[in-house]
Amino acid sequence: MDSRTLLHIAHDIGLAMWFGGSLMGAVGLNGATIEVDDHTQRTRVANAGWFRWAPLAGLALSGHVLATALLGRVVPALGHGDDRPLRRTRTVVTAAAVAATIETGLSGRIVARAGDVPVATAVHPIAATPPEVAAAQGRLRVAQWLVPAFTSLLWVLDALQDRQDA
Repeated sequence: MDSRTLLHIAHDIGLAMWFGGSLMGAVGLNGATIEVDDHTQRTRVANAGWFRWAPLAGLALSGHVLATALLGRVVPALGHGDDRPLRRTRTVVTAAAVAATIETGLSGRIVARAGDVPVATAVHPIAATPPEVAAAQGRLRVAQWLVPAFTSLLWVLDALQDRQDA
């Protein structure tokens, strides 16, 4: 296998893991926390799952972004290089996906640091939830859906770009 083929593999597997992990987390892991009887243990369960996934998620994101850059699928430098609309759009969507992923991590840490606080689910507070945790949950509630939305859009842009480059 040549290096370009390996980059495509890293690109595709990284995007698949990034998308799949984020969607499963939003639907399965965060959604399932409502099944935990003790309201103060719900974020603990979600955090345990997310902390186990985080190293693989970071690897997937990094592998995808690095392979994308090396394959020339994004604008090489802001304001320079290829200004084809798909490359510009892909650059913006990739940056948005990375930013949403970072937000989930930052907000998740705030929730985790609060310890065992009462919540409805991993991303929904109740009246007894401390305000800073409730605010972080609100950001998580939005960002958890932005990550799979942006990463699925990257797949659409990849398909369009492959047809354009052919």
